[in-house]
Amino acid sequence: MKVSKINLAFNSGWFFVLALTVQISIAIRVNHWLWGLAYLIILNTLLKNRCYPILIEVLVLTGISWWCLDLQVAARPTIHQIIVQPDQWHYRNHWVSGVGQLPTGQKVRFGGPSDHKWPASAHKIMLYGDWHWQRLTPATNPGEFDFQKYNHYQKIDYQAQIQTWQVRYQPRSLKPIDCLHRWRFYCLQFLKPLPHWLRVNASSLLWGYFPNEEVDLRQGLTNLGIIHIFSISGLHVYLLVDLLYQLTAKLRLPQNYVEWFLVVSLPAFAVLAGSGVGIWRACGLQIIRILQSKLHWQLSRHDVFGIVLLVQTFLEPYVLFTLAGQLSYLLSYGLIVARQRKSWQRSLLINFLSMPILLYHNYTFSWLTFGANLVLTPVFEKIIIPLTLLSLLCVNCPLILAGLEQLFKGVYAPIQGLAHANWSQITFGHISVFLTVLLMIVTLLWLNEKSSHWYRLLAVVYLGIFIVNHCPLSGEVSIIDIGQGDSILITTPFLRKTCLIDTGGKLQFGRHLAQTHRVEQITIPYLHYRGITHLDYVFLSHQDADHIGDLAILLKNFPVREVCFAQGMEHSRALVRQLQPFAQQVHYQPLKVNDELKLKKYCKFLVLWPKRLSTGVNEDSLTLLIQIQNTKWLFSGDLNRENELKLFTHIPHLDYVKAGHHGSKTASDPQFLKQAHPRLVLISSGRKNRYGHPHPETLHTLKKLQIPYLNTAEHGMLTWHYTLNGQQWWQIFTKDQINANQ
Repeated sequence: MKVSKINLAFNSGWFFVLALTVQISIAIRVNHWLWGLAYLIILNTLLKNRCYPILIEVLVLTGISWWCLDLQVAARPTIHQIIVQPDQWHYRNHWVSGVGQLPTGQKVRFGGPSDHKWPASAHKIMLYGDWHWQRLTPATNPGEFDFQKYNHYQKIDYQAQIQTWQVRYQPRSLKPIDCLHRWRFYCLQFLKPLPHWLRVNASSLLWGYFPNEEVDLRQGLTNLGIIHIFSISGLHVYLLVDLLYQLTAKLRLPQNYVEWFLVVSLPAFAVLAGSGVGIWRACGLQIIRILQSKLHWQLSRHDVFGIVLLVQTFLEPYVLFTLAGQLSYLLSYGLIVARQRKSWQRSLLINFLSMPILLYHNYTFSWLTFGANLVLTPVFEKIIIPLTLLSLLCVNCPLILAGLEQLFKGVYAPIQGLAHANWSQITFGHISVFLTVLLMIVTLLWLNEKSSHWYRLLAVVYLGIFIVNHCPLSGEVSIIDIGQGDSILITTPFLRKTCLIDTGGKLQFGRHLAQTHRVEQITIPYLHYRGITHLDYVFLSHQDADHIGDLAILLKNFPVREVCFAQGMEHSRALVRQLQPFAQQVHYQPLKVNDELKLKKYCKFLVLWPKRLSTGVNEDSLTLLIQIQNTKWLFSGDLNRENELKLFTHIPHLDYVKAGHHGSKTASDPQFLKQAHPRLVLISSGRKNRYGHPHPETLHTLKKLQIPYLNTAEHGMLTWHYTLNGQQWWQIFTKDQINANQ
């Protein structure tokens, strides 16, 4: 292909330009219209330099990608039959879950209880039953991981809630894809007799299966910024290919045969290794390089990289829309651009390139990351992965396995210890897509040109992000959508003060125990999203699990200076059990009626209830009247109607009221609401909760009194912002109602 003269950054090959442009066009197609500017710049550059063949290719590929990209959510399945490969389902704690396909080819998730442990089998299974199809849950709070979007990128939109089912095993198929899944099942079964860390190591690094129960290990790897080693690197692909070349050279096998063998076998190995983005990228690069040598293609390293990205884009259009895809391709391309030879230089490169991506997704960055990458990346490359391969050859040598187990235990123990190490994290807060891309481009320019100007620009942008997120111009009152429960965040502007009213907590009615809690999934990510590094106060309304069930998890994972509760509640067993492990690090403050706390002079908290020693029940709920500038807020936990009427001698006008007891008919007394007549009532309730909150009687009362209301179950997080100069506005996570039954 003849290319007109044009000097693009890093002397990029045109295949790379094509691949990047197609990805940008996909971003535009999914309503990220900001990318339209980048797309127009590329088209304008091609037009000015008269690169008409390339321009036509870009436009044609854009049209094809737009035509092939299915943005519509798949129709709700009606088929009660799911086909599951043997390596695609898991059984744990009497719960079976996995990913399968309908006879139509549509991918779905499934999960449900099982009284009997399913026997491991290499057969493909067919599930039959009467189950309920449900859209996967979207994120309903800023900073929360969007499980729905993540699965949609993998063409999965629905999950089957299964209560009763039948399992039928299919005869063994000779289809190549079925054989590969069967072999992967055998590989994972082969690892089960290995000691714990050897099994975790081999299953995740070699076969792409990271056990769900290894929560602390995953969090520790994420906090250290080295999760890419496990999930996306594809390091073992290069090591295995190099090992194969060495072995076949000693056996004097023709290299030509070995290379053609790799071209055919690497795609199969990618499936066996879990079909991760990094695995396919590594295998693709190896295949293209071999074909380049065989067919004498005149391709630059940028071209080779671009071809792999282009092919994977048409197989997986959203390949660069996930953390794994972004890190995999960005770090790989960075190594091409910078061409660093020394390990410490490559480590610095990985750190600086991954930092914008990790901040965009996680909002925090560990200052230990630089050292961790410098030390652990070569350790994994030179020691851990080779020894993992060795362990597979020594399954009948207990002494060797025991020695390797102790070695791996020594490596992973400190990583696990850092899973909850708040002191190691630097919280930046949310950064926009525009700033993320800007930081990546400037980092690549700096690494390529070694100019101090780019380094200074990087420092200015990072410092600006940090200051804006840590010293915001506005404060907020946020009703966090934690499902059935309460959790309210209140902050002040500029030199920010923060407090949380209740922590929420899951009411467990089924047998399936989640590995993470809502405060970990929702509240703490949102605090990081806002750039909040600690909580000055945590107020506890009463002892119910949906209000304080996650208190211990919060105290373990996030710095809290003071915990406040109604006087007398310190004798509640539910509270003592959660507070006791943290007695040395958190100050506890019992509160009584008429006690007053100030976050700032314009933000005051007044205790209205209980008027006796609390026993932690609903009727003793800690009730706070909060005045922020010229607005009055009432938060009453699960206080009942009778006691609502006793809060004030004369009920004043209240601007905003959080409906008591999640909108239950036991609270929100009509007489109380009529006299207070708030501008807005806020309801915190779970979608499809078993209690029927908010109760129709409460909603009828609000309608009759012409008091508007907002419900987290319908709109997600509800946030009221205010500034020091008196500006106030509401922000609703989604203006469209969230339909839990869609």
